[in-house]
Amino acid sequence: MRTGARLMAVGSMEDATAEPMDELRRLAYRLMPIDQRAAEAVHSIVGSLTAPLQVLVAGRSGVGRSAVVRLLESDDRATRRVGGAPVIPTETRAFDVPGASDPDLTHHCVVYVVVDGVRDVDRRAARRLSDRGFVVVNKADRVGDGWEAAVGRAAEIADEVGTVTVPLVALTGEGGGAVFDVLARILETAWWRRVDGMRSVLDRLAAVADADEAGAQDEVERYLADEGGVIFAATAVLVRPELQAFVAAAPARPNTVDEALRCATWWGGQAQREHPAWPDAISLVQRAYVRRWASLGGRPDRPEVAP
Repeated sequence: MRTGARLMAVGSMEDATAEPMDELRRLAYRLMPIDQRAAEAVHSIVGSLTAPLQVLVAGRSGVGRSAVVRLLESDDRATRRVGGAPVIPTETRAFDVPGASDPDLTHHCVVYVVVDGVRDVDRRAARRLSDRGFVVVNKADRVGDGWEAAVGRAAEIADEVGTVTVPLVALTGEGGGAVFDVLARILETAWWRRVDGMRSVLDRLAAVADADEAGAQDEVERYLADEGGVIFAATAVLVRPELQAFVAAAPARPNTVDEALRCATWWGGQAQREHPAWPDAISLVQRAYVRRWASLGGRPDRPEVAP
């Protein structure tokens, strides 16, 4: 799922996130003469959203980790900025080295490289990746007879390790398109998760803004209630694992006022039901679609939708 496209009005993630990022910077600028601590907190949020996204290229010795890193570094499909954050491919030390601990892949996007033979250490590593990484079968030109055999072998390994797996010949770039597509989804999800942590920080900031500095709390609350802030935060909420069943069942991103009304009504229906673990997230998405509906020309006095 390309999360950024579901709620945002423009197609590319870069276009979709430029204005929300600028709005955050403008919020920090407005806060500076009012409450310096609040301004610094917002600057810190911007810094966290633009910090590099590190892609760890991992695997056993001899599988071609260095070649995969060189391929990623040479193609802007892998190194383009994601939401303003640069992408940095980094080779880890080898897995399964006698007397050495395996690299820690936690909290990073991961490309785990194997060749045709998969060992227990590969299975253990791949199963810990969840949606933060995927497996590449490198040197796929040596697998069977032709590319179709390599694709089939990758599918077998995917079933074996329980993780998305694609074939690749890193030295020539064959199969690179599929690698870049999978990596793009993982990087975008990782970046939106950063955004998802932003709103709770701003909520706390609004609650503790210096009461003696008039206007700081109002500025933060105004940002949180503004259409751009609501849609930005709701788009990030959609990457949460617990909402994926809802995302899959929901209507597609709206381009017309009627489609936006349908989305708002659908999510409103979910908000009416009992989802005790995440009612606030569902309500936020519903409010974002109401804002989208209004921006497309929906009438606020319509009874079907309550902002």
